[in-house]
Amino acid sequence: MNRAKIQDYIDQREEQRSLIYHIEKKDRTHFTVNGHPYELVKDYRNGFNPEKFAERFSSVLSKYDYIVGDWGYDQLRLKGFYDNRNPLFEPELAADTIEDYLFEYCNFGCAYFILHNDDVYIPRQHGHGRHQRRKKTTPIIHERRRKVKQPNVFQRHDQRAERVKNGHRQKFVIHQRKKKRS
Repeated sequence: MNRAKIQDYIDQREEQRSLIYHIEKKDRTHFTVNGHPYELVKDYRNGFNPEKFAERFSSVLSKYDYIVGDWGYDQLRLKGFYDNRNPLFEPELAADTIEDYLFEYCNFGCAYFILHNDDVYIPRQHGHGRHQRRKKTTPIIHERRRKVKQPNVFQRHDQRAERVKNGHRQKFVIHQRKKKRS
């Protein structure tokens, strides 16, 4: 695939996206995107361009309390952050970390803006779907006993344990130590 064809696909996608999201300004700092209200909190170096924002906007961003948009190499990048009262709150995406994000991940002195989501949409958590996050648990090690009567684990001085990996699973195998000949 050549560059011209790739650029054609990019242009088509941008045109489709611009038709999906409509932005309406209420006043200088308040506007809606498809009826969803936002407030412009900070506009550093005139970084907020409503048309470009509508082109880059995705409905996934409506779950965040704050959206930061920064410019680098004539590209707008959007990143969401949570308020600490949001049920989806994650410490690494806390609103308190916006300033750190601007210093660490944005070009020095770049134009940026911060939007406050006035009506946060919290997606419904599905039951036992395959995309649901699972709680991390520590593995449980069960000792398999043979029918032969074996001594207690603490009394097995003549045995050694070896960890054997089989793909992504692992098990322990007990080996008898060789007895010393006298």
